[in-house]
Amino acid sequence: MAIADRREAVALGPRVRVRPFTRADVDQWQAWPDYSEPLLVGTSPRRMSPDQRVRWFEDITQRQRQIPFAVEDEQGHMIGRIFLRHVRREEQSAVLGIDLHPDFLGQAYGTEALGVFLHYFFETMGFQRMLLSVAAHNTRARRCYESLGFVMMGSHWDAHIGPDVMHQAKYASVRHLFRRGALGLESLFYDMRLDRSQWRKRARSAEG
Repeated sequence: MAIADRREAVALGPRVRVRPFTRADVDQWQAWPDYSEPLLVGTSPRRMSPDQRVRWFEDITQRQRQIPFAVEDEQGHMIGRIFLRHVRREEQSAVLGIDLHPDFLGQAYGTEALGVFLHYFFETMGFQRMLLSVAAHNTRARRCYESLGFVMMGSHWDAHIGPDVMHQAKYASVRHLFRRGALGLESLFYDMRLDRSQWRKRARSAEG
């Protein structure tokens, strides 16, 4: 099914439409179920009352000055969020955040949405650099970013919200990506970046 309403779209793909995130989208996001994958439970939506949702939306858009976007599928359902944090106009850079509805993970929706959004980010918004951090254990997300041209520039440790992986046998293969630190149980994160010059080079190559 073709995506019908294109008026507000900032980016379009074969299956997705990226548009500005609104207050009404907060309610749709809050209706998402929690992630079933244990290592992703910490990224499930923080449940908020109606008043808290209003304050949260005002906080991220006014005080924090984030720039949020919604990702819709062909039927117009909001299946994801893309948000720009730590926007530095003088450096022409921003930090990416992205999440998807649990039912749409593993189907390349995130790769498609971010792929078409990058054109808007670099060419329309005029940014020079996109930065992000991804949990080292989240190989699916890391491969998505690498497929779009992001390169690793460093790493850091941050608090892990989720199961204690240090004493459960099923996490033995990823245990080296966690540690006990000043923040309690910490997870290793990879810092990645994509510059406009490199993105343009890849885009030209893809066009043949």
